[in-house]
Parts: sequence; structure tokens; C-alpha cells
Amino acid sequence: MGIFKRKKKVGSVDSYQVISDIKIPFIPFGNSITNSDVVRICIDRVASQCAKLKGRHIKIGDGGVQTEKTSSIAFLLKYRPNPLMTPYQFLYKTISLLLLNDNAFVYPMYDKATYKLTAIYPLNPIIVEPIEDNDGSYFLKFYFEDGTNYILPYDNVIHLKRFYSTNDFFGGTSSNEAHEALLKTLKINDSLLQGIENGMLSSFQIKGLLKINGMLKEADKQKQLDEFNRALERSSKDNSAIIPMDSKSDYTQLNVDPKFIDEQTLAFIQSKILDYFGVSKSIFSNQYDETQFNAFYESTIEPIAIQLSEAFSNGLLTINELERGEEILFFSERLQYASWTTKVGAIEKLMGLGIMSLNESRAILGLEPIENGNKRLQSLNYVDAAKANQYQIGGNEDEENNG
Repeated sequence: MGIFKRKKKVGSVDSYQVISDIKIPFIPFGNSITNSDVVRICIDRVASQCAKLKGRHIKIGDGGVQTEKTSSIAFLLKYRPNPLMTPYQFLYKTISLLLLNDNAFVYPMYDKATYKLTAIYPLNPIIVEPIEDNDGSYFLKFYFEDGTNYILPYDNVIHLKRFYSTNDFFGGTSSNEAHEALLKTLKINDSLLQGIENGMLSSFQIKGLLKINGMLKEADKQKQLDEFNRALERSSKDNSAIIPMDSKSDYTQLNVDPKFIDEQTLAFIQSKILDYFGVSKSIFSNQYDETQFNAFYESTIEPIAIQLSEAFSNGLLTINELERGEEILFFSERLQYASWTTKVGAIEKLMGLGIMSLNESRAILGLEPIENGNKRLQSLNYVDAAKANQYQIGGNEDEENNG
């Protein structure tokens, strides 16, 4: 892994010890479940939607006003996380690894001289081992496929987790059983599909027996068989259902009746795989309406967006920056996926309240921004609540009280 630069370790190797209550390290389990096309499609459906999330470095000021900061973090999130990936590709790979392994690790790379953030990489280790030193600090030891291994402070790694429950460090139940329930379902699904394939193949196999009367040599048997095949071919070409045969041969038909799995059973097994990844049938087949997508977003995409925001904020920002109101937020322009009627209704309401600018409204409709389009318009039908009484009586209340 060329993205790591070894640093001088503080203390000796003996000062590290594997955390006693985690006897089995985390071992990614993804290679086993990706053999299923259903799994790959489910991961693509979730990862492709998460990759549309916009990562922003913001600061929340007085009154909850959000302003986007100009920083190296903002540039990497918005334009180029690392030299190999676009923001979409970075998020797609990170979420794919999370869904495959119930864990995803992102490594921030800093310039050694300026300590400026220069890149962020999703890691794909084969083993991750938790370590604790004598001071109680936590580290992760990453083993990679090329044989290299690195020890990194846990605070320097952005760690995403799924099914986070019994293990303090890692998502999933344990390293060896992380996908036991899913693999069981996948094996059943694979057996059912093989049963369908074998049933189809059996229907193409031997259909009958040609009995040749009398004692014949092997050469004569083959000659009789060739004559039968030629007669069969001639009847097929002539669209005839009759095959002429002489008295020396008898044909006995074999009835092959393969049994196929019913559609309901197949649908039930597939639904269990879809449920595991939080993907509905409509999302899986890319035939969803606005309501179905909103349900998918709120149940599957939004929890991941929240975890991304929290993990990246803690991993890339200092405590002082967090205390000053700085955050990393991953958000989605959900109105992009709404129906035309919903979009128009939202624009009319939000523009009237002065919440949305002209260009923001045009972006929702898929239109290009226009010059001076960042201005906000507001309906005169709304009034400041504190001045509602004055507005109602024509502003004379104060004059009467003073008179």
C-alpha cells in the first residue's frame, strides 16, 4: 500500500498488546457473498445513491446559519478526494466496502511538513487487528493482500460500522460469522437456481429408446441409428410429425417431467436477501415511484449519510474546530428525485418564504443557472410575527399609545 508513509513508533513493539476481549481480529467476508448477482445489484443500488451525497465542510454560526468553509477538506470532499478517485467513486467504493464487510476504513493523508490534508483513501485490508498500548491508547493493525501491514492510531482512521452491536470495535457479529445468516440464504437461493438449471437440462436429454430387433454387430447398430436420425431430420424439415420406420426397429418414448421451483418460493428467498441490504423490490428493479424512493432514502440512505457526517467530522476536525461549530455534512438534494408536481409545489412554497433562490429553483428543475439568479424573492403575503399586530391595524397602535 503506497499511500502509507511509515513513521517512527513511540515505544517498542512489546508495548502493544492485542485487546484481550477481542480474541478474533476482523476479517473481511466480502469475497464470499459477491458471487451472488443479487448481492452485487443490492450493493450497487445503495452505493450508487450514497455516492450522490454531497460532502461539505461547514461552520454553524450564530442563529444556526451555515456557511461553507474554504479549506483543504472542502476541496477534497467536493472535487478530488485522492488522485485515483472522483467524489462519486470515493463514496461508492467506501459504501460498497461497508455493505460487504459491515466495516469501512478511510485513511486521511497529511503533508509531513505542513500537516495539511492532501488525500483521503478508502482502505481494503484482509485483516484488521485492534491493539492497545500501555497508556490505554487504541491502534488498528492493517494487513493487506500484498503482504504489508501498518499500525495506525485509531483516532487517525475514519471507521464506518454496520450492524454495530456485540463487538466494541467492529461492526457485524464477529469476524467469522459476520454474514452467516446471509450466506445461508444465498446457498438456498443458489441451490434453487441450480435446480431450475438442472430441470431445463433434463428436458433436453434422452427422449426415447430405439429398439433394434435381432442380433446386430456394433457397426450395424450404428447404421440403424444413423438412419433413424436422418429420418428424424427429414421429418423436422418437412414439418411432419410422422417418422417412417421399418419392422426391424421399435421406438419407445420416455416421458421426462422435470419439477421446477414455484415463483413464490424464489421470490421469498430473494426478498430475504433484499431485506438484508435494505433494498425493496421496486428499488432493486429500478422501477420505483416518489413514495417508494422516499421510503428507501429514509430507511437506508439517510442513516448512512448521518454516520458519514459524524465519522468524517470526528476524523478530520480537531476538538477546537468542533467546538467552534465546524462540521462535515453529507446531504442529498432529495427534490431531484421528486415528481414534477412535487418540485413545482415545493418551489412555489419555498420561494415565497425567501428560503430558495432563483438558481436553486432552476437546479431542482434541471435548468442551468442564470445571471443574478442567486437573489431570493419573498411573497408580501408573509409578515414578521413580532410585527403582525402593527401590520393588521395599519401601524397606528404606537401613535395612539403615545398620544
